Amino acid sequence: MYNSEQTDDKVSDNDLQKPNIYNQYLPYYESIKRQRLESFKEICENLSRLIQSQELQPGFPLWSSRLQNFISLYGFSFTKTNHIKLINFYLSILSIKNLNYASANICFDTLTQLTRRTRMITRNDLIIDWRIFYVWSKLVLFNHDESYSLVSISKHIVNSFVFCVRNCRPYFSVTATQEILDEFRPYLCPFDTVCRDVIGYLDMFLPVHLPPELHHQGCKLWLSEFLDIWETVYNNPTWEQNLISLFSFVAWCNIGYIDWEPWLARIFTKILKNFSLPVGNVELKKSTEHYSIPVVATWIVAMMGNHSSCIKYLRDLLSAIKNFYHPSNTGDFQTELVSFLSMLAQAFVDRVYFERTTDPVWYFNPPESHRLHDEDINNFVNCLKECTFISIFNKYHLDLAAETCHYLSQLRPELIIPSLVELLFSSIDNMTEPYRFTSIITCLTGMTGQIVRQTLNFPQGQTFVLPLLISVLPGIDANDFKKTSVTFQFLNAILMLIACVDCSSAVNQRNDLTEIEKEVCLSTAKFEDFISEFLNRIFQMIDTLSTEISDAFIITIDSKMENHQINLELTSVISSIVQQCSKKIFHMIREKITNFLATYCFS
Repeated sequence: MYNSEQTDDKVSDNDLQKPNIYNQYLPYYESIKRQRLESFKEICENLSRLIQSQELQPGFPLWSSRLQNFISLYGFSFTKTNHIKLINFYLSILSIKNLNYASANICFDTLTQLTRRTRMITRNDLIIDWRIFYVWSKLVLFNHDESYSLVSISKHIVNSFVFCVRNCRPYFSVTATQEILDEFRPYLCPFDTVCRDVIGYLDMFLPVHLPPELHHQGCKLWLSEFLDIWETVYNNPTWEQNLISLFSFVAWCNIGYIDWEPWLARIFTKILKNFSLPVGNVELKKSTEHYSIPVVATWIVAMMGNHSSCIKYLRDLLSAIKNFYHPSNTGDFQTELVSFLSMLAQAFVDRVYFERTTDPVWYFNPPESHRLHDEDINNFVNCLKECTFISIFNKYHLDLAAETCHYLSQLRPELIIPSLVELLFSSIDNMTEPYRFTSIITCLTGMTGQIVRQTLNFPQGQTFVLPLLISVLPGIDANDFKKTSVTFQFLNAILMLIACVDCSSAVNQRNDLTEIEKEVCLSTAKFEDFISEFLNRIFQMIDTLSTEISDAFIITIDSKMENHQINLELTSVISSIVQQCSKKIFHMIREKITNFLATYCFS
């Protein structure tokens, strides 16, 4: 297994798979390289010796652990040839008859680590026999001896096995699809309890990463048949979850190569039905199991592009359920509905990234005609925008709504940030609904990067910085801990990204500034007023809190924790300001704090 010619000192880092890039910046990097080569050579030699001596114990757990530690320390610091040899070595160990579960678990964990970087090894480099894992699936997932204490199985072996199969699945052979169908298709009876296990096997093993030229040996052999089975089932059996997972995965890995258009109406109808939303005053009986929200969201996003009707059906779906996002319509269904928006936005951001990255993974290669364009992004953001803004004011799901806003602002900040800023300005003086202020500030905290960054599509984001900083100061309220906390978090998030410097004089010194840049420069003259007002409110809050604490007979644990959290957040805000401000502002801050300490009477 060890190739001395490929692991000597002459091998450069460019020949290695993916070494730890941080090691090269250490002063003793040459020593690290020698240790790396010696360690890998020792590991490979001892693993080979185990096979030659036909004795796995006690060396196999030891040297497998050493290999995992090696990858943790040095990364994949070996050549592709040695990488493939290591994978084949552990596959050969799994092929040993009567292999104990402890050794199998080690193989699963090590294979998971060796194959987790899919982009480093393509299908042309490695082919894995799916039957190796099929044999172990029956031993791991359907073992009846453990309940009688006849065997000892690690409680983590199931997860280890599932993750291992998931990582090795892209390397199943071209003929694996037909072999799997021949093995399990005779048991595909929706009215038989064995159907659950069969669909589970199909979801686990069917290859979905085949290139387009091999689809006639892949998904085309089963997709239409399985969609027909899914359409005819209305009692929500447990195996339906596996079918949805399979459809979602094959759609994501084959964007643009599967025509989903004839099925869109039925797909969205089933998704709407599965939400089990109440109708009028009658609450529908919940389905046996809800679809996995991340899986459904990934499936929907994968079907978009090339002027597909998918965005139209999604718009109709959200229009039908829009009223259920209102905060007054409480119920268990709201968790799934708000999570649905978040997962849609996250999957869409992931797809845009994978399609536009300079180093895409080998199995994710949609045709240019089906990739997401600017118009698709605009339509998607506008589609989710209304329901997202409604869910912002839901007290129980604010975090999910803020997460959705964050993803949408990454796609199109010009469609999200101005609307939220307008909502914030209208909520500042609203005394009857203080929660609106807290909710909007929480959302804006996750968008500070998009606010301060100047881009071609959203150059006016920086013009909001000073108005926002000044407008949120009323949120520093000694009587409302939650409002004060989120205000400090927002201030800290935005002040870490900017320098508090008066640049207004640049308007007269530079003649190459745009109108927006001139507006931003002129607004920086307000930094001193903002910081002065900020410190005044802090001093007032300290005075109020110290008086309340001194007058209180009992100081609860909650109040101590709140005060401690406020102290940490306030310290962080002040540090962000003084570390990135002009000398003039720094002297002003020092003078105000000194005067406060000199004149304040401590109780």
